[in-house]
Amino acid sequence: MKAGDRQVALVEETSDVPFHRFDFNPEVLEFDEISLEGYRLGATSSVVVNEYEDFALEGGTTLQVRVVEHDQPRLIAVRQTFSVQGRKEGWVFRAMLACHRGEGELVIKFSTGTLDEKATFTIPFDLNKPGGRTAAGYQQVSVPCPLTGDEVSVELSIQYVRLIDDGVEDVPYFFVADAEMVHAEAGWLKLLPHQIKGGDHVSGPWYRARVPVFRSEDEWPVTIVLDRDEVPLFSPEFNSVSLVEDWGHAIVVKAQKADRFVLFIDGQPIEQISIGVENTSVLIPAKYLRGEIITISVRDLSGSQEFLSIPVLAPRILTPADVMARESRAPYPTDMTVRSNHRYQSLRAHFENPLPCLDAASLASAIQTLDCTYETVKLHKIAFPEVKSPKVSIIIPAHNKVEVTYYGLCALLVAHNKASFEVIVVDDASSDETSKIEEIVSGIRVVRNEEPQRFIRACNAGVAQARGEYVVLLNNDTEPTGGWLDALLDAFNKLDNVGLAGSKLLYPDGKLQDAGGIVWGNGNPWNYGNRANPWDPRFSYARQADYLSGAAMMTTRKIWDEVGGLSSYLEPMYFEDTDFAFKVREAGYKTWFVPSSIVYHFEGMTSGTDTSSGFKRFQEVNRPKFKRRWVREYSGFGKAGEKPDLEKDRGIVGRVLFIDYATPREDRDAGSYAARREIELVQSLGYKVTFLPQNLAHLGSYTEELQNSGVEVITAPFYRSLVDFLRERAAEFDAVYITRYYVAQDTLRLIREFAPNAKVLFNNADLHFLRELRAALSEDDGTRLALVSSVRNQELEMMKAADVVLSYNEVEHAVISSHTDGQVRVMSCPWVVDIPKKIPSAEGRKGLSFLGSFRHHPNAEGVHWFCKSVMPLLEGSGAHLSIYGSGMNDEIKMLESDAVNPVGYIENVADAFNRHRVFVAPLLSGAGIKGKVLSAVAHGIPTVLTPIAAEGIGLRSGHDCIIVEEPRDWADAITSLMKDDEMWSAMSSAARAYAGSRFSFEAGREKMRAAFEAVDLFGSV
Repeated sequence: MKAGDRQVALVEETSDVPFHRFDFNPEVLEFDEISLEGYRLGATSSVVVNEYEDFALEGGTTLQVRVVEHDQPRLIAVRQTFSVQGRKEGWVFRAMLACHRGEGELVIKFSTGTLDEKATFTIPFDLNKPGGRTAAGYQQVSVPCPLTGDEVSVELSIQYVRLIDDGVEDVPYFFVADAEMVHAEAGWLKLLPHQIKGGDHVSGPWYRARVPVFRSEDEWPVTIVLDRDEVPLFSPEFNSVSLVEDWGHAIVVKAQKADRFVLFIDGQPIEQISIGVENTSVLIPAKYLRGEIITISVRDLSGSQEFLSIPVLAPRILTPADVMARESRAPYPTDMTVRSNHRYQSLRAHFENPLPCLDAASLASAIQTLDCTYETVKLHKIAFPEVKSPKVSIIIPAHNKVEVTYYGLCALLVAHNKASFEVIVVDDASSDETSKIEEIVSGIRVVRNEEPQRFIRACNAGVAQARGEYVVLLNNDTEPTGGWLDALLDAFNKLDNVGLAGSKLLYPDGKLQDAGGIVWGNGNPWNYGNRANPWDPRFSYARQADYLSGAAMMTTRKIWDEVGGLSSYLEPMYFEDTDFAFKVREAGYKTWFVPSSIVYHFEGMTSGTDTSSGFKRFQEVNRPKFKRRWVREYSGFGKAGEKPDLEKDRGIVGRVLFIDYATPREDRDAGSYAARREIELVQSLGYKVTFLPQNLAHLGSYTEELQNSGVEVITAPFYRSLVDFLRERAAEFDAVYITRYYVAQDTLRLIREFAPNAKVLFNNADLHFLRELRAALSEDDGTRLALVSSVRNQELEMMKAADVVLSYNEVEHAVISSHTDGQVRVMSCPWVVDIPKKIPSAEGRKGLSFLGSFRHHPNAEGVHWFCKSVMPLLEGSGAHLSIYGSGMNDEIKMLESDAVNPVGYIENVADAFNRHRVFVAPLLSGAGIKGKVLSAVAHGIPTVLTPIAAEGIGLRSGHDCIIVEEPRDWADAITSLMKDDEMWSAMSSAARAYAGSRFSFEAGREKMRAAFEAVDLFGSV
């Protein structure tokens, strides 16, 4: 069987098939008409199969009954009997019914094979179900069979009762579609399997195969492959289902075409549902409302195609949190708001990394306060730790509304951060208990204005008293989350030329409030992403933005003073944060949105939301002032409201889409390390990078690390498939960077279709067919050798279809050119290594080390050979081997002995180098460049390796490494490096110098620039 380009194995099914469709034969279909008194009537009705095309279920079998003599009730009995065998019990009859202008019943008669047991059931036809081509027009019915036995027979009849005159036609019709017997196994009662019949057939075994679920209408059909013939079985439907609203206990959806679907929860079919083109509510069954996240998906009736898949937090309580806080009493349920999860993470961090001098009672009081509303909060005393030399000064302006400020201070205390900070509350002439806030909350500093100065002056006054290197403006009506402050600081340390960093702002209900602002070409600012899902990939990566909300933004005290703080021409408030961002950029810095810094903002608590009254009116007063001041800077920006998803990305020269099989995990394998460096190189050229993992999986911290570095990562459930993403967004990219030929097989055709102008750079990672050839020869594996030509043809075909091919290895360059007669443009792919400034000396180092992922066959092969052929020759020398790497299986673990220690995965790869005397790379097969060798060279540990391991690196044996093949040569080289400190030091220094000159970031950047210019992309910075 074939699903797209993937071969799917068919497995013979040992048990009987759990469903039997009623196969009405229209050529031999016979029936009787019987009166209510039991005597036979003349057969005047018409009984046909799929003859009335508009009322035949598409792809199904519809029995169609036309009652001509409709004045007299009658039973229309189909003579064809259907039997099911092999299962003694658990059968269910089901079908889809419809009717026109007739009152009637479907009569189902069950009997055993010996006819000594019978049971009859009747089901009235629903006059509101007219039938048609889709299942949405039919009445779904099911009847459990009460009989048991080796064989059960079923007979069907239509009991016609009377005509229902509709004034259009006086002929009643009855329809029975896809009648079948289904065994009551999990799922089968809720699904309608695809069934296709072609020509005559004879009895034989049933086969089953697990095929991937369709997630796009553009995916290839499922086909049966018979020798060289391919017979299509079924294709994806052209329909879609979109989410309108998520209420937790229910979702609101709508379909492109009205139809019946199956609701799946956590991968299991639950029930059939009807979804229309208008908003349709779908209730989640109560058994799933447990206060946990469940995965809800909507599929076709067979379960073969997924139209929608979303995670839903299914609440166990529907009482609103504010009502609970007002009408109940503490302790409150902890799973009622999305903010509770952030609080839990903070408390966990407090236990794992306790902050010095933090009062536990204050923390307990603060966390209890966060369960309250502003109306129910009680002002209990809490204390912030005293900090003599804070890294950050947090400025919180406040005017009255002490409950709001107190709640915000409690949230700030609960939110765990590693960075030290001081809190400066600017009391702007409050008349309530804010005027003595330091008596309620100790450990804070208070700047007090005798007369109200309002927001701009209050912030400037607070910063003037700041002692920290960094300053943060934080609204009092906020709830910061754990790590929010550390994330802003990390931005200054890791991102490019940061002058201002702003948080992702969420509404209390978890919807997005602000993800870095856009200023349009008319000068109007725009809250990007307002009311959207904050976890959408568009809002989850660090990027340069036009402005950051003053509700939570960080700069340095130096930059604040340099640009003059918040501008007085905008007093008393509004547009000051947008203006400040423009001033920071004017001073030569960049303004960054940092989505990993999450702050909930209770918008409107300080100044309201009505722009026609109160201080909110200054929003419109200051709008023309801001426009007049900065018109030259924003006049070249986009037209208001057009393409915001593209407009939001500032400071870029273009867009590049990276596609690989999964998100890089650089502590797991060298390929992931390479992928991260290549992304960084492309970013350094000025491009915005979007990463599309083929499996669409969010891999936690690995995904978040990419996002924090400015890479947009595409994940489910926001896109169901690569096809969905490429259809919607491929056209926005200037270039597509694909790694691995089998990934290119699944994507390159789609890229050419949806982004015909994009340039395709193909990184083959290593030459797969060369690796397979070497492995087959090394192991003398004839079966593996036979597959090499197929892999070679597929790999070279992808190379020919790309605009340029990047390869790490000059040997592979020559192989590619020779096998394609020079049709492929091959360029050098950069490899970048980090050179530690200092490394441990030879003294104190012990033994040998190997590092590599054991999901990669050459690594396991090489280690086995080394332990068998070389280690016995080193007996008594003290050359103990430590084996490091992820994916270590039992075969590697079984190598453990007094001289061999299979350590496995290590978080800090430097430990595999800095602790040991010699690094070994005994690879017998493989291709590409060996990342493990380059890392060892960069860390200055002398390396003994095979020619294959050294291939493409440019190492010189005897100078910066030792290249050997025979076991005795291996033992001699290792022994020399173990004993000779002078030799060890010379080789270590030479290796580090070579790595620094050839594999630096700067050298890699120029190679990447050359690759882009080779495909006519010259816009790099």
